[in-house]
Amino acid sequence: MELGTEQQQQEETAVKAETETEAKPGVKMEPKTEPEDEVLISGMMGDSCWGKMEEDEVDESPVEVQVDSSQLPMVEGADGETVFRFYWLDAFEDQFNRPGVVYLFGKVWIESAKAHVSCCVAVKNIERTMYFLPRERKVNLATGEETDVPVGMMDVYQEFNSLSEKYKIMKFKSKKVEKNYAFEIPDVPTQCEYLEVRYSAEMPQLPSDLKGSTFSHVFGTNTSSLEHFLLSRKIRGPCWLDVKTPQLCSQPMSWCKVEAIALRSDLISVMKDLPPPPLVVMSISLKTVPNPKTHHNEIVSLAALIHYKFPLDKAPPRIPYQTHFCVVSKPTDCIYPYDFKDAVKKKNGIVEIAATERTLLGFFLAKLHKIDPDVLVGHDILGFDLEVLLQRINMCKVPFWSKIGRLRRANMPKLGGRGGFAEKSAACGRLVCDVEISAKELIRCKSYHLTELAAQILKTERAVVPPENIRNFYSDSPHLLYLLELTWMDAKLILQIMCELNVLPLALQITNIAGNVLSRTLMGGRSERNEYLLLHAFHEKNYIVPDKQFMKKHQHEPGEDDDVDAGKSKSGKVRKKAAYAGGLVLEPKIGFYDKFILLLDFNSLYPSIIQEFNICFTTVQREASSSRKKTEDDDADEIPELPDPDLEMGVLPKEIRKLVERRRQVKQLMKQPDLNPDLYLQYDIRQKALKLTANSMYGCLGFSYSRFYAKPLAALVTHKGREILMHTKDMVQKMNLDVIYGDTDSIMINTNSSNLDEVFKLGNKVKSEVNKLYRLLELDIDGVFKSLLLLKKKKYAALMVEPQGDGRYTTKQELKGLDIVRRDWCDLAKECGNYVIGQILSDQNRDTILENIQQHLIEVGEKVANGSVPLNMFEIHKALTKDPQDYPDKKSLPHVHVALWINSQGGRKVKAGDTVSYIICQDGSNLAASQRAYAPEQLQKQPGLSLDTQYYLSQQVHPVVGRICEPIEGIDAVLIATWLGLDPGQFRAQQRQQREEESDGFLGVPAQLTDEERYRDCERFSFTCPECGTENIYDSVFEGAGSVMEPSLKRCCHVPCNASPLHHTVQISNKLLLDIRRHIRKYYSGWLLCEDQACGNRTRRLPIAFSRSGPICPVCCKSTLKPEYSEKALYNQLSFYRFVFDWEYAVTKVLQGDEKMKFKKYYNEEREVYKKLKAVVDRVLASSSYSEVNLAKLFQAFTSLK
Repeated sequence: MELGTEQQQQEETAVKAETETEAKPGVKMEPKTEPEDEVLISGMMGDSCWGKMEEDEVDESPVEVQVDSSQLPMVEGADGETVFRFYWLDAFEDQFNRPGVVYLFGKVWIESAKAHVSCCVAVKNIERTMYFLPRERKVNLATGEETDVPVGMMDVYQEFNSLSEKYKIMKFKSKKVEKNYAFEIPDVPTQCEYLEVRYSAEMPQLPSDLKGSTFSHVFGTNTSSLEHFLLSRKIRGPCWLDVKTPQLCSQPMSWCKVEAIALRSDLISVMKDLPPPPLVVMSISLKTVPNPKTHHNEIVSLAALIHYKFPLDKAPPRIPYQTHFCVVSKPTDCIYPYDFKDAVKKKNGIVEIAATERTLLGFFLAKLHKIDPDVLVGHDILGFDLEVLLQRINMCKVPFWSKIGRLRRANMPKLGGRGGFAEKSAACGRLVCDVEISAKELIRCKSYHLTELAAQILKTERAVVPPENIRNFYSDSPHLLYLLELTWMDAKLILQIMCELNVLPLALQITNIAGNVLSRTLMGGRSERNEYLLLHAFHEKNYIVPDKQFMKKHQHEPGEDDDVDAGKSKSGKVRKKAAYAGGLVLEPKIGFYDKFILLLDFNSLYPSIIQEFNICFTTVQREASSSRKKTEDDDADEIPELPDPDLEMGVLPKEIRKLVERRRQVKQLMKQPDLNPDLYLQYDIRQKALKLTANSMYGCLGFSYSRFYAKPLAALVTHKGREILMHTKDMVQKMNLDVIYGDTDSIMINTNSSNLDEVFKLGNKVKSEVNKLYRLLELDIDGVFKSLLLLKKKKYAALMVEPQGDGRYTTKQELKGLDIVRRDWCDLAKECGNYVIGQILSDQNRDTILENIQQHLIEVGEKVANGSVPLNMFEIHKALTKDPQDYPDKKSLPHVHVALWINSQGGRKVKAGDTVSYIICQDGSNLAASQRAYAPEQLQKQPGLSLDTQYYLSQQVHPVVGRICEPIEGIDAVLIATWLGLDPGQFRAQQRQQREEESDGFLGVPAQLTDEERYRDCERFSFTCPECGTENIYDSVFEGAGSVMEPSLKRCCHVPCNASPLHHTVQISNKLLLDIRRHIRKYYSGWLLCEDQACGNRTRRLPIAFSRSGPICPVCCKSTLKPEYSEKALYNQLSFYRFVFDWEYAVTKVLQGDEKMKFKKYYNEEREVYKKLKAVVDRVLASSSYSEVNLAKLFQAFTSLK
């Protein structure tokens, strides 16, 4: 069968199935046919999906629009000329295969059909545009010396003309232009004449670092055609565009209904004040199973929900879908249940049953082409679904893979690269909305899995089926139908989440403000949005903009990031010194406050500073970073001077002011009485988009990978911020008020008052005094705390007052920076922390509070011990900052360890940005807790695993409660440990622990230990049998008992192997020596670990700060650093190796009378081997003075008294 025919048949089947089934009423699945071990979706989330959508829903699937391809749908333009008018949504360029062409995808109105259809406009002949900066005098490029010959513009032209042949530029245009420059490259004048050169993008790109004898810089060599087009035509995000004299396309270039060509970019103009058209939105969800042979994910079911008229400028529809389809396939090693087709018919299911995965994929592409969605919505669709779909389409050799997007392409790009570039570009022409990415930007959640998002946003439970269990669903029809219903339900949840978060309208507003591409906004990343906003602003003012830097930091200064901090992060990674000083954090007055605390903060501090002091690239004079001389004692970079107050407002403050004023106007519009709810929502989304953009504008100055990175400007802004906070603190203190804390843009004042009206009067007085000093900076009352527990910098808990009028108020708990608001503490620890905070902040007397805390912690300890706490309370969640395989210290990071296990199982892979859940278990090993982390499903299925209750009480609950109770008198770490049922001994003061360790040798404790106890933590000696390759592990001289006792080296532990390790003495000796050297190296590597396991800092750098018990950890600044591998541990390990080969000691200690005689008589040869091996260890121990006591030094104090 031909490929096209096959797909046509699939489409016809689908259409037939839809017309037959969609009109029939739905039947809810009977509970008795559902799998008993799963939560019923039907009962849990409303009706089943089969044949029925919702009670009141009408299927509005549009009739397919037939378009006359011989002519374009033209309308009358603004100046009376006929134009092709379309609304552009997405843009794409292929710089390598089709340079100079930008494809615009969107919607066009077909008058005859009274409908919008998809269209593609190819904008051709976009030229490369470069600006050559002339030198004042010619330079000899060979020597770098400047000559006396002045440079004219004709000289620059002639030099480029001679260079053009070398770079294969056959034809170019040039002219003299005047341009401005205000960025970070030194020695570029602020205003100057440049030679503008234009040539076809089909000719090669010039090197970005090109220099000539007549020109010093070339700007714009790597500017993309898309950027050039958007800036030159002043196109700011999706809008209606008019195309003059459009051409018909001779050959189809896309899968759109209408295609046109614009031969030049200046034929396109923006049409303003027209509402956006409704879009076709498709939400997709798929289930995969890992193939046990190939380890590839195979798609077994796919569901899609479609809305044909999804509005972008109104509230989302109440029911966000109008029709749907499901398609099911089977794994290669499964068969369908014998009655599955009948079961589907019985349920009136809109289900396409595909014989193979290839048929499923062909059906999906055919449906995608027919429905032609403008937006594809999914959860982790950019990270998983798209990649899997493309990989399977490729593996199954399904034709027309490019129907995933809208651009016709023959060759599939290489998949699986870094950043998923191929997967993202494959869907070009269709907007891809990943609700996981959107949720990360818009809300805070402990994890962004679909289950968690459904619970938090929709307050809905979601049933989960692990990929490895999916095969079991093919056992009978009810199970398989249930699997399809789960797939459908996921697609519904995804669509509901997108609507609830208003993702599309918000992304559209942000894109219209910033002027970038909507598909890029949906992928997250605020840096590019800010870049485009500034690109448009500077382009309009005739500035040359900085060139884009690919895969490297922008204008990296030598030595800028070379200094590293003395400490290390919790992961053990070196922390780099900040490039410049950030916000000021005042030293907190730690303690518990039960009188009203006033919280004042500056509204949008950094954007306000930029406006207040006119801080911009164009106004601030800064010395070029590369020309600045750095001295050894020059710790801080020089802060540039503030610009002259009389200077015209710069581009950056002007753009921020525009955003702020527009937001103010929108908020005024929102206050209108009797406002239409749709209009109110539209205004709210717009003001939120304006706020998000304005507040992130400062970020592009200090982000070293940004195109507009300007460290001096960022440093000046933060410097003024610190100055303003200090000045505000001084002013408040002069008013005889007590400032107890301040952070970047806010201060806390202890009012010592219990009268709320007085507190607000005081706040307004401070506010008016401070605000007199500034034009635009505005201090405001952010809130009032009824009580406050201030623990340390950036860590506090408080009861926020919410006034109700008439002097009455309610309170709401607010937490900042505490362990219980972080994801990497389990819910049990958070629940305990919340309870303790609630008690401390309550109005009860101190004795009652202590009693309640004690009672609660005792109950928690008992519940954990007897196993009555649900398993999910022990889950710890931690986000991956990079892909799991990229971590250098995988074993010591529990979430990375678990992530690698999840990825090894097949199915959905976890990657950078994902949150991993794990539980610390007892697995019978002596490994550290961080190496005993397991995924929750492992604990449920894997035998030999049990919950490590001791870890959770001592390292999760205890640190959280202990840190909260630190300022509270009457509660200490030992007391909390006692209440939790822990051994309080390990929580004694650090000094006492130190004294006990030092006195170990004098109290004779080591002498009282048995060999087993002494060497319990030592690494066992192992030797691989040279004959069979089996690893033999040795921990004593003899093994066995009674008559079967024999030297442990006598025979290999692998029974069929008859070899004796005794015959390989040299190899054993070498292995022993290598092991000894490894342990000595480990000791001398000098790693230090923080005693507080919750901190977990590991470093080799000895900090400056010391206490009596040792060096203080620079990360937690509380606990002591102790050697990871102490001299005592090394000595014990070496002593253990001696013990393993100490024949004489073992004969004396282990053997009885007759056995001693037997071993002395029959094992002379073996005894000699053991003596040789023991001698290896003895030689090393002889050079150690750990076990020696120098009596002369010991009594030196007494001799000096004579």
